[in-house]
Amino acid sequence: MDKALIIIPDSNKGKFIAKGFASAFRSLSYFVIEKKIYDLNFSEINKISPAIIFVCWTGILNQQNVVDFIGEYSKKETFFIHCSEYTNEIPKELKKKENHFIFTSDSKSKKNRFMHSIEAQDYKTKFSGYRYNITFAGNPAKTNREKILAKLIYNYGPINIYCRSYDFYKSVEDIEKAKLLDEYFLELYKQSYKGYVDSKKELAEIYSSTKINIDIADEHNKFINYRILEVLAANGFLISEYNIENVKYLDDGKDFETFKTEDELIDKIKFYMKNLNIAQMISMRGRRNVVSNFSYTDRLKKMLKVIYGKDISSR
Repeated sequence: MDKALIIIPDSNKGKFIAKGFASAFRSLSYFVIEKKIYDLNFSEINKISPAIIFVCWTGILNQQNVVDFIGEYSKKETFFIHCSEYTNEIPKELKKKENHFIFTSDSKSKKNRFMHSIEAQDYKTKFSGYRYNITFAGNPAKTNREKILAKLIYNYGPINIYCRSYDFYKSVEDIEKAKLLDEYFLELYKQSYKGYVDSKKELAEIYSSTKINIDIADEHNKFINYRILEVLAANGFLISEYNIENVKYLDDGKDFETFKTEDELIDKIKFYMKNLNIAQMISMRGRRNVVSNFSYTDRLKKMLKVIYGKDISSR
């Protein structure tokens, strides 16, 4: 039985993705070893001798530890799979190494596309009524996000923002400095902070019981981000900032909704707040699409076909 070492990164998203691929490797009859980046031990891994080492670079804070480990281990006959949303997240010294395969999602990706996947079953939750009006989960301390969140606060008062406390208070500083909100509305923005959630079950319950979940682009890259799949897998209704990749794989207006401008977002929120039955129909279709077309096992098979040059479905 071939062995696969999965390196688990620091961030929530990175952990979820890495563990999703770990499950996919198991479904393809690999013996899987999961190691946090802090626990990498060259001697121990050398004895295990994995056929594949999988690294998800999303949220790896101490990159040098991983680079040093791979530098030692690259002498062995092992395939490395590096996946990330952004090409520049993967250290340059690893991109041209022999037996290293790079899968990225952004517009700079000229080869081997990485598309997000999800363990949809992990986000399945029973709908027990609405508890929240508007929810945003993710790092708000980005210029584009701060502008749109400020607009939401101005129109709707406090919403629900889930993120790390450091990122939230950084966004407060940015919004105050840019004068996006006056003192009164800035206080409403501060009231929107609901803490940090690191449980799939809790996230799913939040997304499912929110009337309108909002996804705002970090920057204008062409890929489906992981948060979109999380919301849809939880049967949550989502309005996401438009990009061409989203609507290539998800049906705009049937699986989810998109917006291109702040005013369009406000108009769509008003419409769906008055038509929650339509929002529910859309969220159900969105979940069906994600369950059918975004599994980790399917993604991993495509990656392994790139590596081995053949279909390993019958492995």
